[in-house]
Amino acid sequence: MLKPENETARRALAITAALAAADPGEKAEARRMGPAGSALFWRQTARLGIGRDHEEAWRQFTRLVALMTPASRDTSVHSDKHPLGAALAEAGLSEQRFARLLAARGPARADALERAIRMMARKVERLDVIDLARAILWPADTSRLARSYYQHLDHSTLKEHQDG
Repeated sequence: MLKPENETARRALAITAALAAADPGEKAEARRMGPAGSALFWRQTARLGIGRDHEEAWRQFTRLVALMTPASRDTSVHSDKHPLGAALAEAGLSEQRFARLLAARGPARADALERAIRMMARKVERLDVIDLARAILWPADTSRLARSYYQHLDHSTLKEHQDG
């Protein structure tokens, strides 16, 4: 049996690959999906053995990755070199909005994360989707997200001082 962390990675990468391979109509359906899901989501749920108790989290994950995957894109948006926090910082998410995202719980957290992903999708092409899945499945564990966000900000500030 796979450890939860490995199972999360396997599922996140499989869903991301399925979105990359999907036709533009399936991608659009996944971006618009609500509680009823989409054909792509339900196929992945069946293939990956996602239980009812995790459906909502994986539905949110699928929708967010679909928002990051333009209709014309046929390659995965995953890059293990772009942790979610760093990608949010790179996209210009303010510290204030980031702090609100970290503090939010329940539906407010899901809404804040979706707004951040929508903003990020316009500016950043890749992110670590495993990191995104972790942020959704374990929202109380904010340390990885915060660490990568602030490391990116600190690195960017240091680079600006060196260049300026």
